[in-house]
Amino acid sequence: MLLCRLRYKLYRKDDIAMKKKILLMLLMSVVVLTMAVCGASGETFDKSKIGTVIIGYDGTYPPFNFMDDNAEPTGFEIEMISEIGKRAGLKIKFQAVPWDGVFGQIDTGKIDTYACCIFPNEERRQKYLFSREYVYDENRFIVRKGDGKRFKTYQDLNGQRIGVAGGGNSILGVEKLQKRENLNFEIVAYNNENYVNDLALRRLDIIYKSPVSAMVESKALGVEFEVAECPTVEEASCALPWRKDDARAALICELFSKATQEMIDDGTMKALCDKWLGVDVTAYKPLI
Repeated sequence: MLLCRLRYKLYRKDDIAMKKKILLMLLMSVVVLTMAVCGASGETFDKSKIGTVIIGYDGTYPPFNFMDDNAEPTGFEIEMISEIGKRAGLKIKFQAVPWDGVFGQIDTGKIDTYACCIFPNEERRQKYLFSREYVYDENRFIVRKGDGKRFKTYQDLNGQRIGVAGGGNSILGVEKLQKRENLNFEIVAYNNENYVNDLALRRLDIIYKSPVSAMVESKALGVEFEVAECPTVEEASCALPWRKDDARAALICELFSKATQEMIDDGTMKALCDKWLGVDVTAYKPLI
């Protein structure tokens, strides 16, 4: 009986030790994930010393950020960042900054980051940290309400008239898709926004553009559009840039990432998308 008890105690010790190892591995994986998103400066920073986080914004980019009737900043990104600040326990200050001076002001520390649906491309990621992406910002195939399920794959685009802005990346992307997938649809190029109206008037079957922009314009026309289930041609997302090699910025980036993920998980981000953008473009799966 004594031998059995001894074996049981040894087994319990081994079991507890194994559980501790598993817990430690899980904690390390969380740290690694955070570092992968926000990087690490090699230093630590006391959260109590962060002070006010200054958020630059354009103010002329509705519905993401713009000025209300009282000349106060409002919009999707303004409300999102305000909520992030509450969850992270940070004091937020918004400061209007023209787009052409954005990155210089981040570099010199005049602002901490900038809200204007910035795409974290490879070149920018080499210079800046980026917190968790919050929405996708990519062109999609837009159709009239009720037609979304008709177009689930690229092959479903065959035989359709597709309107797209000419002379830029949008039409190049659609042309590449047509060639790559050997598709047979008609591309109708426009040098203005009339292709939105032509979709409403059934002169086109589909248009290829930003879903947020399409929903805003459809409301102005008094019609309803929806995003087709067909995948996009090229993926893109929006995230907030932060200074690299800066312990304070790295900590803020980490706190913003955590709060952003919480908002995605609990449906707050979707609710903000529905309220401001008219379509759910929440970045459920990060691209970076």
